[in-house]
Amino acid sequence: MSLSPSSGRNTARNLGETDQNESSAGRDASDIFECLTLEFGPYETVHRWERMPACDEFVGARRSKHTMVAYNNALYVFGGDDGKRMLNDLLRFDAKDCSWGRVVTTGNPPAPRYNHSAVVFATSMFVFGGFTGDINSNSNLLNRNDLYEFKFTNGHWCHWPIEGRVPPARSAHGAAVYNQKLWVFAGYDGSKR
Repeated sequence: MSLSPSSGRNTARNLGETDQNESSAGRDASDIFECLTLEFGPYETVHRWERMPACDEFVGARRSKHTMVAYNNALYVFGGDDGKRMLNDLLRFDAKDCSWGRVVTTGNPPAPRYNHSAVVFATSMFVFGGFTGDINSNSNLLNRNDLYEFKFTNGHWCHWPIEGRVPPARSAHGAAVYNQKLWVFAGYDGSKR
């Protein structure tokens, strides 16, 4: 799929952080080191994971199978599931202020989903595919091949209709932007990987 900057009509105390001296006895392992950072450096550098700096309380539900992208000194978390239901909320972590917030959006967001992909191109985030439905019932789970754009500049969601050849519906795939194209690789189509 080719992507071009949108103009007009489209075609196609923190997350379980604990003090090192604080006992972790009786705490769920998922509460410890849930949000970590790794600083990239020269090959010769010894790399170590570190706890994220202290920040305001997390505003969303704990989740898995979500996506996270970086844009303009912030990290954006979309979708996933909280163990009870699929999500389609958008959260923002301000890296300078170390604070979380919900993003107020307009337009039509993607249906709640997990195991989708998200990439940043120009001033937008693109969400492709994933699984939708009720996680408590296997009868209505559905892989998707839809594409949505979230415009960081105005907080608006829009669906991109795909013309011509449509990629197979999939979840748990990889995606990247290269040379103004969205590259989607592998994944699960509902019957094979």
